[in-house]
Amino acid sequence: MKFPQKRMDQAAIGVSMLCILHCIFLPLILLLVPVIGLQALADESVHQLLVCIALVISLVALSIGCKRHKAWHILIVGVAGLACLVFAVVFGHDLLGEFMERIMTVVGSGLIIACHIRNYRLCAKTMCT
Repeated sequence: MKFPQKRMDQAAIGVSMLCILHCIFLPLILLLVPVIGLQALADESVHQLLVCIALVISLVALSIGCKRHKAWHILIVGVAGLACLVFAVVFGHDLLGEFMERIMTVVGSGLIIACHIRNYRLCAKTMCT
């Protein structure tokens, strides 16, 4: 497995986990904002930034991995997860409400994480070069 693809899968897993943590724990963090001064985390731009980072890293890592091991279903499911994240950021709050926006973000991030783990394992197993 080439170094950049392996690291990109790991980074994409990490960014997707940050999306989940941001989405799940934001209500709790907002309760603590006055105490710990984390107003910046409440801004929607944090969610948008995380999705942009996940989008770029995930598309590159999954494309490279799938090109090497030819398991294109991984890329397709990963793109579906990214579509969930993008939809949640762009339309989620207005069309679905806050709760469903969170659900869509968690589902999308979960799909992306699963795809990157599968991509990572396939590349390790097949010794992608």
